Amino acid sequence: MATEVHRLAAQLLDSELRQEELATLLERAEAIRRELDMYTAAAVQDARHRGEKWEAVARAAHVAPETARARWGPERVARMMVLHANDKRAAPARWRSARPVPAAEACEDTAVDQSEHAASPVSQLASALTQLQVSSGRTIREIADLTMLSPSFISRVLSGDRLPTWDLVCALSDIFCSDPAELRVLFEAAHGVTAPQRQPVTAAIEQLHAAVRGLYLAAKSPSADQIEVLSAKAVSVTAARRMLAGVDVPEWDVLSALVCALGGRPAEVKPLWEAVHYAFLMCDDPRLPDGTTHIAPLGEC
Repeated sequence: MATEVHRLAAQLLDSELRQEELATLLERAEAIRRELDMYTAAAVQDARHRGEKWEAVARAAHVAPETARARWGPERVARMMVLHANDKRAAPARWRSARPVPAAEACEDTAVDQSEHAASPVSQLASALTQLQVSSGRTIREIADLTMLSPSFISRVLSGDRLPTWDLVCALSDIFCSDPAELRVLFEAAHGVTAPQRQPVTAAIEQLHAAVRGLYLAAKSPSADQIEVLSAKAVSVTAARRMLAGVDVPEWDVLSALVCALGGRPAEVKPLWEAVHYAFLMCDDPRLPDGTTHIAPLGEC
């Protein structure tokens, strides 16, 4: 949630610097306030789960114990989480499962478990759209006029408070002069859609690379050098450049580290990686056209 607050604050700052209309600024400020309310409630629940007394919570929040108990009681916070998740049409991300995370889903050799702090698919889609909007130079008002939607609605889509339809994603991509295919996997993840399993090898490769490029946009297009640092050198500068350029489908350890470095969840990308290898192994002629993607053998994983 702290990551989401940071993202929303960056959007507000960008809108302020672009001198966007007051309605847009207030929408973005309200989105930050709602996310801060959720963060506060979740932080209190975390403290309570660690054994903190209501008196200690009240002192930290500068309120009376009775007020703290009424404001952040477990039943009220649970309702808040459900309403917040329904508003974004995403599952509550704050509650942590008691089951251990499988080693294959975790990014090893990193100082922080980035998978745990990854943004939700809804937030990643919104972040990618915002990155494209900023790069295009279009204002909220201009986008609203071109899509015949209200500036308020467009602002909420870009802040992650409203989940766009695929038609709207395509329309926005056209306005931003970008390829909607790069947002397809983020869109499907936000809507809880499972990718088809069997498809031609070239289509599987294109879908995997589009998913990675979507995460790259959502992460605000870090350089290959930054990716190497974020991955604790699990992804080299060369590997990052080749993957983002669609040249390679690397072994899973490298791809998993790249996904983590871009703020994504490896478990959501692994089916796409597996689909590439499945399609490659099952096709009648596994040779790809000259000059196309190199696929790391399964034995390298």
